[in-house]
Amino acid sequence: MSRDYKAAYGIDRTGTQMVLARVAHRGAAPVVESFPVDSEAARESLARVEREVKSGLAALSASAPAPLTLVRRLRAPFASTAKAAKVWPSLLDVELPFPVEGSRCAYGRPWVADGGTLTVAAAIRNSDLSGFDDLCRAQGFNPTHVDSEVLAIWDQLAVESPPARSGLSRLLVWLGEDHAVLVRGRGGEFMAAHVLRASPCDGNNRISSSFETLWAARLAQVLATQAAETESNEIDIWWAGPVARGEEQIRRLRQALPGGRTLRHETVRQPDALLARGLARRVVEGSGMNFKTGEDAHPARLKVEARAERASTWALASAAILVLVLNLAQGAWRHQRDAVLQERVSAAARSIAGPGVPRGQESLMVQRALSRRDEETQPFRRALDVEGMERTLESVLREAAELHIEISRLTLSAGALMLEGSAAGIQAAEALSDRLREQGWTIQTDATGLTSEGRPRFILKGAAHHEA
Repeated sequence: MSRDYKAAYGIDRTGTQMVLARVAHRGAAPVVESFPVDSEAARESLARVEREVKSGLAALSASAPAPLTLVRRLRAPFASTAKAAKVWPSLLDVELPFPVEGSRCAYGRPWVADGGTLTVAAAIRNSDLSGFDDLCRAQGFNPTHVDSEVLAIWDQLAVESPPARSGLSRLLVWLGEDHAVLVRGRGGEFMAAHVLRASPCDGNNRISSSFETLWAARLAQVLATQAAETESNEIDIWWAGPVARGEEQIRRLRQALPGGRTLRHETVRQPDALLARGLARRVVEGSGMNFKTGEDAHPARLKVEARAERASTWALASAAILVLVLNLAQGAWRHQRDAVLQERVSAAARSIAGPGVPRGQESLMVQRALSRRDEETQPFRRALDVEGMERTLESVLREAAELHIEISRLTLSAGALMLEGSAAGIQAAEALSDRLREQGWTIQTDATGLTSEGRPRFILKGAAHHEA
């Protein structure tokens, strides 16, 4: 069910009282009113609600009586919600005492567990739905939604009184004026529902003996089944419904419960309004069911859904136009940015390579210009090098002096060295060669004879060694 309404009414008019609950928006506390069904206040409230419904400001949800509906938990043997949706009608048909083709069926939100897909389904005969709709009109209102009574009270209990733990065994007893419903589950998870088609009270507003006998027999079976399926003898029992307002009625029914189990009892807040609160909330949250579809759909609801669909279409179209405009603006900005960046690149390239740089070849022209500039400025860079020729000359002279070598001739350039001299022994010349090799020179030494003093003469030639 879509969330097309921001406000909704839930109505429970099955006995002598009419209970009307209004939920303004999701999460808001409901506003509850209660009137005698034949009172002027009840008629005025229904007229006010009818005006809001016709104007599309609110929805009105009623519940198909539990004795007319069937609620079942279904399981498809595969973990695919899409596949499971195709087999729900077939699985429900097996559970129904009437043909699925002649009924209105609704399915809850599916979930995957233990390799299968599960959901909760509800169904009502078409003839029973038409009869209930006619009854509502005769009573002075025309609901936009017809939900499941069983699921509305069970879900509302889970919202108002969440279970303390997920595996907690729970039983909700709804005591209406003309029937009773027993809804059992584990935590907030629905398991099954049982309907007692008998009025709990007699004409004096006391528990009738016939109902008490039916109650004791059915509750023994229900509690035994619940204990077996949950594997627990501890059960929390919640009491709700118009009859649950009387402590004496609840006390009589509690006394008729079988023993042997740990039963904890609690009465919900405003027990007679639990159903109305649940009906209104489920419409606003979009979590409920609606049997009133197709040819039975309320005209006001169809208008609201059509209006919501148009609004969604316009919102989608507006979003698409906005995205298109943003893309165009971004494209124009990128084009302008690229043009600015291209002009900066071209200007930088012209400042390095000179005028006439073709577009797209800036990098190549700059690389060529830098290569030429490197060759042209190499002599200047050598002259300005802090460790240039002077440093090299000082190093050669220092090494020669330490080895007591007399230099008669020395030629030095950036890439070549030629030294003529004499030493006390040829070992000194070899030592000088080794030291110069450590400084990055490739050295060749040749002996050339002796001086007049008998000192060995030599020529040392070197080339600067550059690693690739």
